[in-house]
Amino acid sequence: MKRFRWFLLGSAASVAAYWLVRYLRPEHSPLVLNQAVVIITGASSGIGRAYALAFARRGARVVLAARRAELLEEVRSEIATYAADVLCVPTDVNDDTQLEHLVQAVLERYGRIDILINNAGVVVQGMLQNHDPKRVREMANTNLAAAINLARLCLTPMLAQRSGVIMNVCSVGGAVPNASMPAYAATKAGLIAFSSALRRQLEGTGVRVVTVLPAYTDTDMLPPAIQDYVRGIGLSVDTPHYVAEHTIDELLKGEQEIWFGGFTTRLFAWLERHLPFVSTLVQRSLITPEAIALLEQHTNELDVHRAR
Repeated sequence: MKRFRWFLLGSAASVAAYWLVRYLRPEHSPLVLNQAVVIITGASSGIGRAYALAFARRGARVVLAARRAELLEEVRSEIATYAADVLCVPTDVNDDTQLEHLVQAVLERYGRIDILINNAGVVVQGMLQNHDPKRVREMANTNLAAAINLARLCLTPMLAQRSGVIMNVCSVGGAVPNASMPAYAATKAGLIAFSSALRRQLEGTGVRVVTVLPAYTDTDMLPPAIQDYVRGIGLSVDTPHYVAEHTIDELLKGEQEIWFGGFTTRLFAWLERHLPFVSTLVQRSLITPEAIALLEQHTNELDVHRAR
C-alpha cells in the first residue's frame, strides 16, 4: 500500500515538474517565417486581415483568399510594403473546386506551402428556432467542412516536404459553449476536435497542427453594444492586431494550443470540463435574453449587408 502511495506521489510530482519546465522553457519551433508561404482564408477583414499584415511584416510570402476580389486587393495594397510576395486568389471556401484551384495556384507560384491558416468563418447567433436552415448549413460548411477539406489538400505538399503548419482558428466558444450561439459553438467544437485528432495522426511527420482559440474580438461579428456589455462584466475584448501578433509569438515557441481571454477564459474552460453545473449557473447570470436578442438582430443585419 505504501509503495502504491509513493508511486502515485512520484507520478504526480513528475507530471507537475514536466508542466513547470514546459511553462518556464517552452519548446521553440524551427519554423522560420522569412520567405515562408502562408495561405490565409478569410483574409479580407477582421483577424484574417490582421494575420496578413503580421506575417507580411515578418517577410512571409502571403496568399490572400476570400470571396471578394476587391477587398483582397485592398489588403494587398496595405501589406505590399512589407511582404516578400503577395498572391490574391479569390476563393469561396464552400466550393471544393475553388479550394483545389487555390492550392494549385499556390503550388504553381511557389512550389510549396509552409503554413495554412484556416480562418474563414461565419456566425449565426440567437435563438435556435429562429435560425435560417440555409445559413446554418453554410456556417457548418464554412467553419468546419471547408477547413477540413483545405487541410486535406495542403497535406500532400506538406508531407512531401516533411514540414508545415496547419493552423485552425477556432474559438473559446467551442471549448466553452455559449448559450447565445449553440450552432456556431458546435462548428467550433468540431474544429477543435479535428485539430486534436489530426495532430495525433501527423505525429512524427514534420507537420504541426495548431489550434487558436480567440475570445471576444473587435470584429464585425461582435457589435459595439455587445462589446460594451462584455467589458461591463469584466471581460476583455481583444483587437485583431493583438490576436495576430500573439498567435505568431506562440507559434514560434512551438505551442499547440493558443488561448485568448487570459485567466478568466481558462477558468471558464476548467469549470466547463470539471464543474459544468457551475459553468451553467455563470452563463445563466451573464448571458441574458436581452443579450441573445441583440446578437440575433446583429446576425440578421450582417446577412442583409452580405446580400447587397
